[in-house]
Amino acid sequence: MGIINNFFGSMLNAIFEGVIAVSPEYTLGIAIIVFTLVTRLLLTPLQLSQQRTSRGMSRLQPEMQRIQNKYKNKKDQESQAQYSQEVQALYKKYKINPVAGCLPLLIQFPIIIALFNVLREPAVYIKRLGNEYTNIAQTMMEKVPDYQTLLEGFKKAVTSSSRQQYDLTQTESLSKFLSHLNSGQWKEFLSKISGDAQTVLEQTLQTKQNVEMFFGVNLVDTPDMLIKSGMWLALLVPLISGASTFIFSKITMASTTSMQKTASDGSNNAQANTTESMMKTMNIMMPVMTAMFAYTMPIGLSVYWIAGNIIMMGQQWFVNKIVIRQEKILDEQFKKQEEVAQVAKKVIKKKVIKKVPVQKTSDVENDTTQNNDINGNNDSKDNQ
Repeated sequence: MGIINNFFGSMLNAIFEGVIAVSPEYTLGIAIIVFTLVTRLLLTPLQLSQQRTSRGMSRLQPEMQRIQNKYKNKKDQESQAQYSQEVQALYKKYKINPVAGCLPLLIQFPIIIALFNVLREPAVYIKRLGNEYTNIAQTMMEKVPDYQTLLEGFKKAVTSSSRQQYDLTQTESLSKFLSHLNSGQWKEFLSKISGDAQTVLEQTLQTKQNVEMFFGVNLVDTPDMLIKSGMWLALLVPLISGASTFIFSKITMASTTSMQKTASDGSNNAQANTTESMMKTMNIMMPVMTAMFAYTMPIGLSVYWIAGNIIMMGQQWFVNKIVIRQEKILDEQFKKQEEVAQVAKKVIKKKVIKKVPVQKTSDVENDTTQNNDINGNNDSKDNQ
């Protein structure tokens, strides 16, 4: 995971540098949105493959059901081999690979984990933001002699969220520790110091605040912390995260479900209904889980989820257009193959008819007369 983390970390850092050159305020939020857009574009081929496979599997269900019924009670080795060959031929006919439907999910999972790690600790991967925290740490060590004692009350929370131990006597370790403090903790810390130390530290923190603030909230804060401090509008963050996930899930599943209903017949309606029921369950569970995670995670991750869902809605529309166009081309090929097969059948039928000898009526009558004469002569001989 370290290599993947570093790759996406370098990408986020490059985007951040580009954004801060244009906008020194709201930089982190804008960088996360651009970062989300870039990563979704990189994952477009995987989404295209997954959608093509999903719709293709729905389209071939009637033919797959007929093959399964054909070999339902045939368990011998030869029949199973023939069954496997017919199934592979069916996949080849529709130009899909069943494994391709699962592969994008397997590839996306470590990518999502890496993105989570990067966005959870942006100061580790964004050099300019890391330098700001280093500057804050140095100022704190110089101006606040008892800073370790004042930070002791935050150790448990920071260690629990980051799952790391920090040596507060070292500048680098202290800067990483400080990057996990939320706005409430910073406010509490500043209230315990006074004089020049407070003024200098507040000035040093201002640059960090400008970068991390986005629509009135700090992206390192969590909604549950803001709600506890009386900011009830923070509840909108998990609600929007869950709602955007729900809408995207509905859009994604709508095309697959409609395809399954179109492809289904009396023999596989039960299977289609079961699949649709599972999709509906997932369509409820995923938004709820997303909202729960967004409630306790830094708001920066929620920005990533919300932006990702909105971008993927447009991406899904684009992918569907491509897949439907490919399906139309494939249907035209099927139609031409069917026409060629029908012509071939007619030609074979004509050839068979020509090979069958057809006797003329006069020839049939002569043959009948001759046979009657022969039979009559034979009868006369017998009577004699």
